Amino acid sequence: MQYKIEVRPLAVIEILEAFDWYEQQRENLGIEFLHKLDVFYSNLLRNPYTYSYYDKPVREGKINRFPYTVVYEVVEFIIVVYSVFMSKQSPDKKRAI
Repeated sequence: MQYKIEVRPLAVIEILEAFDWYEQQRENLGIEFLHKLDVFYSNLLRNPYTYSYYDKPVREGKINRFPYTVVYEVVEFIIVVYSVFMSKQSPDKKRAI
């Protein structure tokens, strides 16, 4: 099975906001964030069922080194990313479906 990742527009905004914030903190830290996110996506493509349920059928997994959680759902062969959420925020702010 070959999976594909579809990142929803609100998740793209969250990713861009995180990138911008990290770049303001230290040069290339935003690049490192994107790299760790890419590693997370690579792991998802290999086995999207690795991470636990957030609220069935939606799952969530943590990005290494950064306090971010990826909220996603597997729909047939598409991994739909709903949110890239800073885990220090209130869980009520997670954007899902």
